[in-house]
Amino acid sequence: MTQSLSKPSTWEDTYLVSFYEVDTKNQVFLPSLWKYMQETAWNHAHHIGIGYSDLAQNDYFWILSRLAIEMKEYPKWGDKIQINTWLLGNSRLFALRDFSVVKGDGRVIGGGKSAWVVLDFKNRKPQRIEPFLQGLNFRPDQHGVETTLDKLPAPGADGEEISFTVRYGDLDMHQHVNNARYIEWVLDSYSFEMNQTHQITTFEINFLAESACGDELSIQSERKTDSSPTFLHKIVRKDDGRELCRARVKWKRVGD
Repeated sequence: MTQSLSKPSTWEDTYLVSFYEVDTKNQVFLPSLWKYMQETAWNHAHHIGIGYSDLAQNDYFWILSRLAIEMKEYPKWGDKIQINTWLLGNSRLFALRDFSVVKGDGRVIGGGKSAWVVLDFKNRKPQRIEPFLQGLNFRPDQHGVETTLDKLPAPGADGEEISFTVRYGDLDMHQHVNNARYIEWVLDSYSFEMNQTHQITTFEINFLAESACGDELSIQSERKTDSSPTFLHKIVRKDDGRELCRARVKWKRVGD
């Protein structure tokens, strides 16, 4: 496939991990890593003509539908990392975009896979994706992670539950909850001890509905396996019982 110089098939950005982006283990916090990936995705989209301003001209916008991140190693404070992204192709309503995370020494230490939908600003309905991707270059055989973007199961009804309220600082420019905030809420549901003794190897999330300021939410969790701990989560709006997202998180003990 011939690559258009004006519409590059890949994009890369370099980031320096700041001290406020790492956790108590001096590892970059997963939501911060996703923000790097998302920023690089926006930069690529802008340069190939499907960025925020391009879609906004016709009252459309992108929304993240599914995400999977796999990490073999986490960058630390002061590390310089490179985020690469490319369009994998499309599937039904989804535009598929993958990522790789590369350390300064050239080692690939992780990656991601994502599915995006175009919504109409006024009616919030998804649009056919093909017209937005015409003339673009795909890399269908270059996968950032092995994990597929499956429909995730819900935790059992007898799992643990934590309640909280959506605040102004949780919102993005479209006045619904920032997608990185859901990841933070899921991770905040774990104990301090779990976060100290384990690290995430795979994080998957399906976004199902929007949430707004003042919504009362609950996160429900269930532990599925013990040897390599795997947990299921869902975040629910209390007043109507609507599921906003589901997540599956796989951990390993630090040092394994």
